[in-house]
Amino acid sequence: MKTITEAVNEHRSRTGYERERKVSEAYSRVYGMYPELKRIDSQLLEVRATRLISSIENDSDPVPQLLRREEELLGQRASFLSQHGIDPDFDRTRPVCERCGDTCFVTAKDGRSVICTSCMAEDVESVYNQSGMADFSSFTLKSFKLGYFNDKNSRGRQFDSLKGLLSDPGGKGIMLLTGGAQTGKTYLSVVICKYAIVTGKTSYYVKADRLSDLPGDDLESLKRYDIVIIDDYAAEITGNYRAAACLHTLLEGRLAGDLPTVIVSSSSKEHLVAESDERIAGKLKLAGTV
Repeated sequence: MKTITEAVNEHRSRTGYERERKVSEAYSRVYGMYPELKRIDSQLLEVRATRLISSIENDSDPVPQLLRREEELLGQRASFLSQHGIDPDFDRTRPVCERCGDTCFVTAKDGRSVICTSCMAEDVESVYNQSGMADFSSFTLKSFKLGYFNDKNSRGRQFDSLKGLLSDPGGKGIMLLTGGAQTGKTYLSVVICKYAIVTGKTSYYVKADRLSDLPGDDLESLKRYDIVIIDDYAAEITGNYRAAACLHTLLEGRLAGDLPTVIVSSSSKEHLVAESDERIAGKLKLAGTV
């Protein structure tokens, strides 16, 4: 599983190499056309290196002469660039993405720091897919409508409550999102997970009956994610020993880290507490509601 944090770090590494490559190409192109400029720049580097060595060795005697020589060379360089119409910033390192300056983040209209989609769109989509949402490409933040199921006010409160789990870290524990079948719980869950990723947080969406299929290393990683949403939870799932054990271990780890876990179900909290494996039931009994 790749997190958005890992994707950002990888992207920054790639763009760092790309910036250096472009600068190197600029030097090769301009120096190839103007060997005299290369000679001037080489002498500048030599003078500056000598001055640095003098400074390290506390030898101040040659410094004034070196400074004068540096000024002389800088003047020659400026004149040469002007005379030949060469961009004085030809050797400047420029960001690959002008929008975010290669930070991978921009500021949204509401002041939030969000992932830059100008350069990170493919990376974000890859993280979505590796965060349990490969089957939900059509569930997007733009297409999400609070009033789609004619319960705009209720859905709005749920949406804000789920966002609050991300904005106020710690102290949330397990939260239950319940409601009847076909009322948009899955759509809301996926959108919140994608929202978390867009804001630079780690999130994961998983169906309750698929949790035990995840590799052990992935389950261990989920204990540290900013938010995990477990959808389609039903009490009878915990009748399977492995499923119950995986869920119990994951919830224990996340509770220990004081991280929010949202359990989504079509059943009421009372039913889930009464019918779930006792280890799970004890946790659900203390769960909050979205």
